[in-house]
Amino acid sequence: MIWIYVLVAAALASEAFLRLPLIPVIRRVTETSRKSSRVLTSKRISDHWKEKILPSYAWVIGKGSVQFFAMLCLALLPVAALGLIFPGGMSAWVAALMRPAVIAVLCIGSILYIWLRLKVARA
Repeated sequence: MIWIYVLVAAALASEAFLRLPLIPVIRRVTETSRKSSRVLTSKRISDHWKEKILPSYAWVIGKGSVQFFAMLCLALLPVAALGLIFPGGMSAWVAALMRPAVIAVLCIGSILYIWLRLKVARA
């Protein structure tokens, strides 16, 4: 019985990950981090300009990090919501999710779900 809940949780979380714009946020944060690194290490850029531009880079990185965290929470919300209908309630669901076998099935189930969904979407 628990395995049905685990597989549904894997499918719901995977679907949420596929639909959320995670990749653009990651790319924006990564590119801004590279820019700030280049500015910091450049000998040709004055300290005055570095003091002006680095706070704006920090703002973009910070905002992107908060967005990424919020999207991760949204993607995992269906998994947590299944605890409301799980036999034994939320505490039993959380205890079940901490078992290594359940974690492995969640990971494998999510990977298979994403692989199948992308394969079907291409066909």
